Amino acid sequence: MQKQFILFVLLSIIIAFFAITNADIMTVRLFFWTYDLSGSLVILISVALGGLLVFLFGLVTFFKHKKIVWDLHKDVKSAKSTIDELTKQKNLNLQQIEDLKAELSSNREETIRAMQTKNQVQ
Repeated sequence: MQKQFILFVLLSIIIAFFAITNADIMTVRLFFWTYDLSGSLVILISVALGGLLVFLFGLVTFFKHKKIVWDLHKDVKSAKSTIDELTKQKNLNLQQIEDLKAELSSNREETIRAMQTKNQVQ
C-alpha cells in the first residue's frame, strides 16, 4: 500500500510539472464545441477523467469479485450444512450397526444355548 502511495505522489508531481510547463492557451474541439483553454487545465482535466474511468472500471471489478465471494460463502454454508446432515446420518447408521451387532450377538448366544440344550437332550 505504501509503494502505491509513493508511486501516486511521484506520478502526481510529474503530471503537475508537465501541466505547468505546458500552460499556453490552446483550442480544444469537442464534437461541435470549441473552447480556448489553458494547456495545463486540459492536461489536468484529461488526467482527472482518466482517473475517474479507472475508478469506475475498478468498481465494476470490485463488485464482480464481491459477488464471487458472496457465492462462495453460500457454497461453503451449503457444504457445511450437507456435512452436518451426513455426520448425523453416519452417527445414526453407526448406532444402528451397534444395535444390530448386539442383536446378532444375543441371537447367536441364544442359538448356541439352544443347540447345547438340544445336544444334551439327545
